[in-house]
Parts: sequence; C-alpha cells; structure tokens
Amino acid sequence: MNVKNRRVHMSRWVSLCFNFKVWLAVPSVFMLMSLSSPVEFSDADQKEAITYYVDATAGDDSNRGDEQSQAFRSLSKINELKLQAGDQVLFKRGHKWSGTLKPQGSGTEKAPIVIGAYGEGARPSIDGEGKKEETDTMSAGLILYNQEYFEIRDIEIRNFEKGDPAKPIKKAGIFVLAKDIGTLHGFKFENVRIADVNGSLKTRENGGVFFSVIADEDPDKRVPTNFDGIYMVDCHIYNVDRGGFLNQSYWRNRDFDSKFGEMSANNKLNNWYPSLNLLIEKCKFEEIGGNGLVTRVVAAPVVQNNLFIRNSTKTTGNASYPYNCDDALWQFNEACYTVYNEGDVDASGFDSDYLCKNTIIQYNYSHHNDWGGLLVCSWGQVTNSFNDGTIVRNNIFQDEKHHMIRFSGNITNTEISSNLFVTTSELNDVMMWYKEWGEIWPDKTVIKDNIFYNEGAEQFMKLGETTGNEISGNVLMGNSFRDKPQIGTTAKKKETNAMKSKVNQIREVSNRKDIQVSKATEVIKIMWPDQVPMNP
Repeated sequence: MNVKNRRVHMSRWVSLCFNFKVWLAVPSVFMLMSLSSPVEFSDADQKEAITYYVDATAGDDSNRGDEQSQAFRSLSKINELKLQAGDQVLFKRGHKWSGTLKPQGSGTEKAPIVIGAYGEGARPSIDGEGKKEETDTMSAGLILYNQEYFEIRDIEIRNFEKGDPAKPIKKAGIFVLAKDIGTLHGFKFENVRIADVNGSLKTRENGGVFFSVIADEDPDKRVPTNFDGIYMVDCHIYNVDRGGFLNQSYWRNRDFDSKFGEMSANNKLNNWYPSLNLLIEKCKFEEIGGNGLVTRVVAAPVVQNNLFIRNSTKTTGNASYPYNCDDALWQFNEACYTVYNEGDVDASGFDSDYLCKNTIIQYNYSHHNDWGGLLVCSWGQVTNSFNDGTIVRNNIFQDEKHHMIRFSGNITNTEISSNLFVTTSELNDVMMWYKEWGEIWPDKTVIKDNIFYNEGAEQFMKLGETTGNEISGNVLMGNSFRDKPQIGTTAKKKETNAMKSKVNQIREVSNRKDIQVSKATEVIKIMWPDQVPMNP
C-alpha cells in the first residue's frame, strides 16, 4: 500500500478507543526499535490498590489517607508516598493547593495510577506559583520523571508566578520528562484544565503541557528514549505561555534520506527516535501566548476535533502544526482568530512545518485568522531540512486576513485539492503566496479542484521563482483576479448563487457568539452533504 492510500485508509478508521495502546499507521521499524518498559511488575509484586483522599481544609497528614474521613491535607504528603500500580490520589473538589505535585511510582497498562477528584463542585486546583526546587528542570504544577502509565483527570493545574514578572522563569502546567530510559507508555489526560501559566516567551519549550526527552552529557550513558501513548481528551488549555501543548526530544536529528545511525546531511548522526501513538482530541486551546499546539518528533500523530481560538496573542505563532513528524493527521479541527502582533512572521490557522513527511490536513475549518489560513514551510538555510508530501484537502478556509496560503522555502510535492476558499476585502494581499525562505523556493506544488469564492481578493498568486507548479480544475466564483490566472473555469451565475447560500450558512457558524467546541464537522456537512466524512 503506498503512502497516500495508507493515509486515506487510516483517516477512515482513526476513530480510536484509547486504552493506552493506540496502534496507528507507524512504520514497523519504530515498532521494532521501541525499547521495553523500564518498569516491570510480576504478580508477586502487585499489592492491593489504594485510593488516597486529599482535603485542603479538613485533612491531616497524620491520617491514613485511605478514606474521605481520613484524608491527607498537603501535596508534600502525597509526594512522599510510594504509589503502586492501580493506586488513586483524589483531591477534593472546590479545594485549592499551592506547590508542585510530584507523585512517585508508575502504573501498568492494566492498572494505571490515577490522579483525580472526589466530591462535588469545581475541579480541585493545584498552582505551582512559579516555584522551582533546585533539582527540578523547570517549574510546573505537576511533574512526572521517568514514570509511566498515569491517568490525570478532572483537575485544574495552574502555574502563575506572582507579580507577573517581565522576565518569568521557564515553566509549565504539566511537565513530563524522560531521560535515557527507553520507552515510557500510557499518559492519559481527561477533562483537565491547564490555565494561567505565565511562562517565558523567549523559549518554545514551556507552556501548558510539555513532554520532554533529554539525554545525559556523557554519550556512553545515552539511551534512545521516547513516549508511546499520549492521549488528551476534553481538556481546556487557557491563558498559557508560550505553547498550549508541546513536546521536544534530544533524539530528533535526521534528513530526508538517511536512516537511524547513518550520517545525515548536516554531518551529524541520524538519531531520529520518534514518540508513538499521540492522539489529541476534543480539546480547547484558548488565549495561548504563542503556538496553540505543536507535535515534534512523533510518528503518525493524530490531532482531531479540537478548537483553537485566539492563539499567538503575545508573540508569533500558529494555532497548531506538526514539526519533524512523519504521517501527521490533522482533521475536524476549527482554528480561528489567531492574532498577528506587529513584527510577527506567523499567525495562521494551520501549518505543515519543516522536517515533515506526508502530512495530511483534511476536513478542518479555518476562519478569521490574522495572517492566513495555512502555512506550508521549510527553512532552506538548515542543511538537512525538508517538507515533502503535504496534502491539504476538503478543508474550508473562510474570511482570513492578508493572504490565504503561504508556501515558503524548500517544500516539495505539496497538494492543495478540493478545498473551499472564501474571501472578503480583509484578504488584502494575495490568495496564494509563494516565497523563498533560506534562499530556496517551493517546488512541485499542485493546486487542483478547489473552489475560490472571491468577494474581495484582487490578486490570486505571487509565484516568485517557484518551480514545477500545476494549477488545474479549480472553479472561480465571484470577483475575478487582476492577474487573470489560468486556474480552471469560472462558475455560472446559477452555480455561484447556490454556493452563496452555503457560504452564508457557513458564516453563520463562524459568527456564533458562544464558541466552545469545534464546528468543523458541521460546516463540512454544509459544503459536502453527499460526501460526509466519518467524524471520529
């Protein structure tokens, strides 16, 4: 099965019931390379699971902790416990704690450790307050280090450094760190609110939820390390800096052709060892200082049914994108009102970033973003950079500002097909903008079978020195372009009027006052009622 057909098949069955092992279409080489779990339990090791209760007012750290009437009081008491597989730590709803939760121990696939809530009322809240112990890599409200099989649910994590300093320390809401341990499995976050993390805007490695893989300074002590199984569902990430969800890995170097252990184009060994089985769905990323969501060094990440609203409020960034990933799948997401700050270089709804192969962006809804709906890019100045095989299809891009799509740098074999583009006079520059980045221009771009419903844009394309383009089968409705591009056909008045009705319905969705969840599926059904895709 070739790459395109494999990914089409994947998009049909990617409705996933996540049980800490989600098998996506990941190249088998990485299945074979994945190291065994660093923590193993025999039947003899298993003890009866205990549920611990924590009450910030009536609790007492001298209690047993295993009944609500015997609840513990403090985070420090929980941090002392040697948690076993299947144990639960439940915080009382409506109560608040200051400090960092650093639970010890790991769960198992069948018996994860659960951090959650009990009682009635608002989610229990833990605020790291921007504090950090000397042994910690960074400040966070919740820290896991070389641990696995955790389920975090029904709580709020904050990390607000008091005084809101001009130079805040590096921090996260939730920080999961791995170092020279092999493969860590099973991280589930459900109905978690991560809010008010005033991290640094000068680094892309802090924010709401941060998964990090580092390595020892001594090369002889380094072990290829990754995560297998990151699942976020029904979470709300609000007012955090700089990123909403982000991850990074020491094991990230590669070029387009080399394999693990071979020399890459930048004269460094290919050590690309991606994380696996990442699924983020039904989450809301709101008022993020920079990028809403970025996946880095992941094989076949899936990002679906999420809402991205008012991201990059303080510095340059896009609502979401894969970076240095293979076979990324973005679908049924809504991205809107991404903010352009003076001097920014990015502020788009979606992005296929560099060092990526075979990204698919489909069935998404992008509207009212300040700096375009989509970016496809690769920095040519980076010796080993590339971005090949991006497919953008069956999306709706509506009422964006400045431009619609920006193609930048040494990207190759990009396909833009079967999308609807709706413009107003807010799009005041160009529809399709090609530009060099690192003194290299895009090559082999296909723009076909799209509908351009134009009510404002005057220029269709800035080609520059790009090469190998194919533009065919597209339909223009509404105003013509002054550069008179040969894009396909011009619709008849009857067809334009029929499309106007659909566009008005779509705009009604975008103009709703209460924007809480992604409405991508709804507008896709308006546009293509006879080809309704499966909504995972």
